[in-house]
Amino acid sequence: MRKKQWIFEKNVPYDESRIKIGIEVKKRLYSGKSPYQKIDFFDTYGFGKILVLDGILQTSEKDEFIYHEMLCQVPMFYHPNPQKVLIIGGGDGGALEEVLKHPVQKVWLAEIDKKVIELSKKYLPLISKGAFKDKRGEVVIGDGKEFLKKYKNFFDVIILDLSDPLGPAKDLITLKFYRQVQKTLKQKGIVSVQSGSLTCQPKLVALIFKRLSKVFTFVKVHKAVVPSYQAGEYSFTVASNLNLEKVNLKNLESRVKRLSIDLLYWFPGIHFSSAVLPKYLKKKLNS
Repeated sequence: MRKKQWIFEKNVPYDESRIKIGIEVKKRLYSGKSPYQKIDFFDTYGFGKILVLDGILQTSEKDEFIYHEMLCQVPMFYHPNPQKVLIIGGGDGGALEEVLKHPVQKVWLAEIDKKVIELSKKYLPLISKGAFKDKRGEVVIGDGKEFLKKYKNFFDVIILDLSDPLGPAKDLITLKFYRQVQKTLKQKGIVSVQSGSLTCQPKLVALIFKRLSKVFTFVKVHKAVVPSYQAGEYSFTVASNLNLEKVNLKNLESRVKRLSIDLLYWFPGIHFSSAVLPKYLKKKLNS
């Protein structure tokens, strides 16, 4: 009889739940180190192929579409006409694939760890779906903070598809960094941040919300259940000096029909319902 193999995720930074997520594994596909982090790929029974960095699950074939659509489609539809988009992180290519569904002029993907991109192309092709071959995309290997300094008042949308605040990503949730993001965006530009688990990391969600609120006029937290992320609700925070409240259901329905974008999770109704937070979460964000 085959002995069952499981991997257990390390506790994420700012974790308050002490929940450990275990996933039954079919096979370890790759294990190694880059100059920045430990990298593992597994084939699992419940979530398909997964990417794990420094012991923390980053993405899975089964539910990545929920995460990537919420992280990317929310800001792309808040913005009236996004043309120049920057993704910081996102080496698996999922965010790039989502953004390229729109008629954008160009997308830059700044990833510090070249090995994550190379290995994700090999082991997770179903996530990027050929996005790295699109001529509208440009991959930049390097520090996202340094890349931002090259531009001012330039991007329509910036997507921060970052790993948890450890290693290369630890400096990318600071007030200083968010101010640099604001300078790099156009006047009506929008930033989208994966801001942690509402179930396990509520203090991190509140920290990111408060820091963004010191830099931008309008900040909204959206939520979705992404089962592979601590089996609970996950947050996506968007911030802008553009009045996000002026976007309405009729406007989004018209744009979706015109663009004819094929999505599995996001649609105009969920765009608005996902931003409705329960009272206890509102209290934490505003305390």
